Amino acid sequence: MRKKIEQILGKPIRECKLITQSGTTAIYNCDNKVVAKVANDPRLVESEELAYEYLRENSTLPIPKVFKRENEILLIEYVQNNQLDKTQAELDAAMHLANLHRISWDEGYGFMDDTVIGPYCQSNINHPSWVEFFKRERLLDFAAKAFEENRLDENTYFRILSLCEELHKYLIEPEHSSLVHGDVWSGNVLTDSGEVAAFIDPAIYFGHHEVDLAFILMFNTFGDAFFSHYKKLYPIEEDFVEVRADIYNLYPYLVHLRAFGDSYLPYIKRTLDKYGY
Repeated sequence: MRKKIEQILGKPIRECKLITQSGTTAIYNCDNKVVAKVANDPRLVESEELAYEYLRENSTLPIPKVFKRENEILLIEYVQNNQLDKTQAELDAAMHLANLHRISWDEGYGFMDDTVIGPYCQSNINHPSWVEFFKRERLLDFAAKAFEENRLDENTYFRILSLCEELHKYLIEPEHSSLVHGDVWSGNVLTDSGEVAAFIDPAIYFGHHEVDLAFILMFNTFGDAFFSHYKKLYPIEEDFVEVRADIYNLYPYLVHLRAFGDSYLPYIKRTLDKYGY
């Protein structure tokens, strides 16, 4: 792998260490200068390259520099990071995400291309309605695929369909769309001495900013300091946590159900129980 990366970069590398590996990707640290993501499907890194380029051109979100992509290999800048002064970093993250969420799209909800979350393509077909977009391109799409893959039982699948029929009772149409990161868990937020050094692995699209906030709650990415500061910068509706956060998190739970199996099914059922489906 080191020789292949040297060939793409056009310069020598001393060593490439495997950082992590899944069924679809392997990630290498090369001399603390370059991170190489090697995918079994070139579309995975092609989408990531697109997302980084879009964020660099259209936002102020701190992201790694993209060096080069060749087929299934994406080479990006290594970003120095540590976990020091994490509370201060939460304030910095709130500022960055509030700024990101101010960016809207005249076309409504979706994106100009499909993007990727984890190992899966996420459909970004444009909709003028946020509720319709989230219903069709997130919940219905992933529930159907989980059912087809025998990850989701028939009863739970039809419970999700029933919720989707009445989704308008719970979700709200925002005044405008917001650019969202789409995958804000702690592993995708690199901090360095009280600041966010980079947000990585973006799964971007234009949606409701609450989906990022719900994802943060789901994984405890940030705590009270984040939400208190974010609320000063960008509005959070009073009923967000009680009414909508769990519905929004059905989507990442479906992603994880497909990727990692049955351990995520109880969370989905518990959410459906909460809303009476």
